[in-house]
Amino acid sequence: MEITNTMKLFYAVLGMGVIVFYFVDSAFHIDTFSLEMLTHKLVRFFIGFAILSIWGWYEEKISIKIALYIILAFLVSDDIFDYIRDIDSLSFEMIIHDLLMLAWGAVAGFFFMRRLD
Repeated sequence: MEITNTMKLFYAVLGMGVIVFYFVDSAFHIDTFSLEMLTHKLVRFFIGFAILSIWGWYEEKISIKIALYIILAFLVSDDIFDYIRDIDSLSFEMIIHDLLMLAWGAVAGFFFMRRLD
């Protein structure tokens, strides 16, 4: 099976994201491998991957404005759920982390969908 240039870009985006988030997590003193943080990271990555990149940018099934509203609803509901469970994870550092995770998922999803063409 031959790896195309687009798949190489996809793997490069994934690899660079792992490296960048290693340093971001250590700078913000985030426990990377706790179950809570792994869940947060996966949810934010796949929301950016599916909603923003695939539905919003690539297939244009929904407009970017609607995609951002859907993402905002997901993130606010997750923060409310964390508040109900007495998990204090809402801070400026976590907002920056969430935005970076969404952007990484969106860029990875964009390159992944280019591979399917």
